[in-house]
Amino acid sequence: MSIELHSLPNPAQRHEPAHAQPSLRALPGGGQQRLPLHWEIAPGVSAVPELPRHLRVVGSTALVEPAVAEEPAPPPAGLIARLARAVAEVGTGVRPATQLTNWVRRDALALLEARGRAFQRHPSARAAAARAANTRSLAQVRAIRICPVAPGAVETSAVLVGTNRSRAVAMRLESQGDRWQVVAISLG
Repeated sequence: MSIELHSLPNPAQRHEPAHAQPSLRALPGGGQQRLPLHWEIAPGVSAVPELPRHLRVVGSTALVEPAVAEEPAPPPAGLIARLARAVAEVGTGVRPATQLTNWVRRDALALLEARGRAFQRHPSARAAAARAANTRSLAQVRAIRICPVAPGAVETSAVLVGTNRSRAVAMRLESQGDRWQVVAISLG
């Protein structure tokens, strides 16, 4: 009885067409090989296509945009925390909406105020003690995220945690000269 041993293929040795493999040149003295800088899919066809003239590569140092006005710094986390808490209180009808007129755009403030009035009319929130317990228990702002989305615009989120309930507040702020103004609000 004879046993034939076959060697298993080495995973490093792949069977690819010769035109897909780069040409490697050995260094003098038998050292490491150099990595080729030009890859070809087929003879004469580069693996990296040429860049069309109507497109530009983002982050390329070859294409430098003219300098524009400097972006304002994102709003501080403390401001976002105070605004999130105040927005949540207006949205539950505990704080008057007029206190946020300098910080929230009129259309967003009108929607927030309408939500606060609807929240107060809801049967589950009619008892003043229950309403105060649910809203006043949002004592801590647990997490804040600030994401710049465009020059002069940031989207923020905050989680308000209390003893009975947690709430999420998402806001979009836009720079208005030297201050930030809330232009959109979403309460969870």
